[in-house]
Amino acid sequence: MSPDARDLEQIRLARSNPPPHGDAASAEACRSGEEAFARLYDRHAPVVRALCRVQLRSEEEADDALQETFIRAYRKLDMVQDAEGVRSWLYAIARLVCAERRRSARRRDHHEQRARNLAERTGVVNAAPHQPDMAEAVAGFPAAQADRAEQLDRLSRALEQLPDDERLALHLYYLESDPIAAASECLGVSRSGFYKLLTRGRERLASLMTRAHA
Repeated sequence: MSPDARDLEQIRLARSNPPPHGDAASAEACRSGEEAFARLYDRHAPVVRALCRVQLRSEEEADDALQETFIRAYRKLDMVQDAEGVRSWLYAIARLVCAERRRSARRRDHHEQRARNLAERTGVVNAAPHQPDMAEAVAGFPAAQADRAEQLDRLSRALEQLPDDERLALHLYYLESDPIAAASECLGVSRSGFYKLLTRGRERLASLMTRAHA
């Protein structure tokens, strides 16, 4: 039996057969279930967070999405029929959470922009003070900082254009301590499959960066 299967069975046992409330057996059953879920979290959280970080582009958003993913998972563990599919089930929840957060952010930005436009047209508030555009902002940087800011901006735009699996492979390679294991868990690929994705991602990224610089 896999570690996921053992922990899931322990959680279900604690939930389905609660001893009388208030006695030592009840406290032990609760503690046993909580410890099993903590092991599930420790086993899968690093890669789930990696997925969230790629999709949300923000450390804080990724942390929030990670917590939301496991809160939902805890509430719906009884829905898991095949313990061997816990990993992919968690990834599906994480992708849903991230998609919801992106939609919410777009709606929030849209409403805020409409409110600003309405306020400016009706004279309720003065127009927002001038914000320097990129060219003005960069003009105030030292040359080296301006070059770096431009390169990072091109890199960010190029990464957005990569297929999801190639972008995640690059992310795992540069940010995870054990990218091979993480790629196996997250992408379901072998060591050679991971390096093929990584090579394609690097080549595509280099091509995009070259075109952006031209």
